[in-house]
Amino acid sequence: MDPISLLFTAVVSGAAAALKPTAGKVVVDGYEALKALIKQKWAHVDVAVLERDPASEPRQQILKQDLQKAVGIDDRDLLEQAKALLKAIADHDPDAAQAANIDISDIVAGADANIDDVIAEGQVSIRGVKAAKDVNIRGVRAGNPTRR
Repeated sequence: MDPISLLFTAVVSGAAAALKPTAGKVVVDGYEALKALIKQKWAHVDVAVLERDPASEPRQQILKQDLQKAVGIDDRDLLEQAKALLKAIADHDPDAAQAANIDISDIVAGADANIDDVIAEGQVSIRGVKAAKDVNIRGVRAGNPTRR
């Protein structure tokens, strides 16, 4: 997964999981740590806009646009924190990403796996992809197909 998609998925899933009243400490701490790293690196990336409604497509798009404008998005510490948060969510609240209309799991590729421009107003589920070469999934839309 490319760095922007990884961060985007971690933040959206993290917000959906961490803001639940029943959220576990490891998920909340992971989300807060990721937010702090993002704020430290890029003051213009507003994660808080997503916290009112993590499943909101317009709010997700604001976050995605902010991340796309960020310089140095492939920061190792940031990406490791995002991966750790996604693992914590998978271990402790696997339904959180689906609540935010995101479900990407079990992708194994012999080279890069690129998932770009996923927008959901319903469910998007990408599972069990295995390939010996590159996997490229682009422009996925869900929900009302007449609205673009």
